[in-house]
Amino acid sequence: MKQSMKLSLWMLLPFSLLASADTGTQLIQLGVQQSYHVANTVMLAQMQASASGADAEDLAQQVNAKMHWALQQLSAEKALQAQTLNYYSQRDYVDGKPSGWTVKQLLQVRGPQSSQLDHVLGKLQSRLELISMRAEPSESARQAAEAQAAKQAITRFRERASNYCKDFGYNQSALDTVRISAPRVTPGPVPLMMAVRAPVASAPGESAMSVEVSGSVRCLGKN
Repeated sequence: MKQSMKLSLWMLLPFSLLASADTGTQLIQLGVQQSYHVANTVMLAQMQASASGADAEDLAQQVNAKMHWALQQLSAEKALQAQTLNYYSQRDYVDGKPSGWTVKQLLQVRGPQSSQLDHVLGKLQSRLELISMRAEPSESARQAAEAQAAKQAITRFRERASNYCKDFGYNQSALDTVRISAPRVTPGPVPLMMAVRAPVASAPGESAMSVEVSGSVRCLGKN
């Protein structure tokens, strides 16, 4: 009968009760999650320089020239950060037979969302293809919002712990262990349906995040 009662409590309550060697105390385990939103003010774009044809060496020179030009354009934009990424060449086939080569290199552009950024990305598309974009909050804004959410989660954790102890006939609670975690779920770049050369219009929106406080509390002072 006692085993059945423990199983029922585990299934029905959002926390667990652990029996203590001291019959005058009870250990409660629980967790509280606090969700929050942060405005996205930073855009991350990936662009691609590519060329296809029969001569792999010539194609590599074409891609290098495109990338060199793009980096020159970005060097004048102090608010933007540019980083070259994967560079690769691949053999193309038609009906199982070699038909030429394709050479590609990726360029990542990161900066505050603005009409100026949209203009720059549109300009770069005269020679490169825009393949993906992603919006995210600035690190300072994310940290500030996370700290505020953590305070709220801690307050809710303490209130729930106190109420649960009272519900089980104890008159006070003491923190035993606690863990605070803020999982970072970074969305991947949103791929465009096709590489396009067209004006860019970005609307960053918000990022949904959360902080979790979990741990155990010891109930004291049995009524």
